[in-house]
Amino acid sequence: MNKNKILAGLLIIWGFFSVSYDVLLLCMTPGTFLDNVFSFTHIWAALGAYLIFCGVYRIKKERSFWSIWKKPVKISVLCVAAVGLVVSVINLCFILRPKLVDPNNSVDYVILLGGGIDKNGKLPGNVISRVEAAADFLNRPEQKNTVVVVSGGTLHWLPFAEAPELKRQLVLRGVEEERILVEDQALDTIQNFEYSCQMLADFAGVSKQDILNSDIAVITNYFHLRRAERLAARMGFTNIKGIGTPCEKIKALHIYVREICAYIKLNLRILFTGRPTLLS
Repeated sequence: MNKNKILAGLLIIWGFFSVSYDVLLLCMTPGTFLDNVFSFTHIWAALGAYLIFCGVYRIKKERSFWSIWKKPVKISVLCVAAVGLVVSVINLCFILRPKLVDPNNSVDYVILLGGGIDKNGKLPGNVISRVEAAADFLNRPEQKNTVVVVSGGTLHWLPFAEAPELKRQLVLRGVEEERILVEDQALDTIQNFEYSCQMLADFAGVSKQDILNSDIAVITNYFHLRRAERLAARMGFTNIKGIGTPCEKIKALHIYVREICAYIKLNLRILFTGRPTLLS
């Protein structure tokens, strides 16, 4: 077997693995039909399809698909790829450096962020790890009076809100119901903080500014923590730190690729629109 066919075979195998990864991710968190159709996981299917195409092309034409591109196109693609890689690495460095809560210090409030729910109303492993971390923190003696907001609404194309299930899971782990406020309208992290701030202000009978100045712990997965903290700071939270939880290892590659894209999107949003702005 010549070198050309070996390379083609490796491309095809790599492509099938990429497509299989997409299918695996979808199976791990079952969604409705539309939820599956518009899932971000399909970047892996798209990559896999391209790799398989390149492998088949190499076998049939006995040359690479790259070789037919004109030099200006190649240079443009390489430049875009290089810039994308540099930007991605820079953003990843920020993502990996969140501000963490000292577990021995008490806080005024906790905000537990939702992170998805499947079509059967079951929380995925990444979200369960958030719940377990929240329960462990809230059950500490120094946090016995701390109130927690569980935040998560009904996402597009899914039949269940996250927040009620987050509360149920906390109660199963020993957190008293009266300490749990349910915010079931938020559809993204900005709304998580906006609606949670208002709910805490109403609950405590204080102004939103008082809540913004309170000691608050936000609980989410490590990969999401830095972006959540940055959003909170831009919205006016002055003393918010995080409690991070690990993600499922099989999902790590996909999750960090998605989070890099989300962090770049946030930077562009701030640059071009100045949003989110301070809560008033």
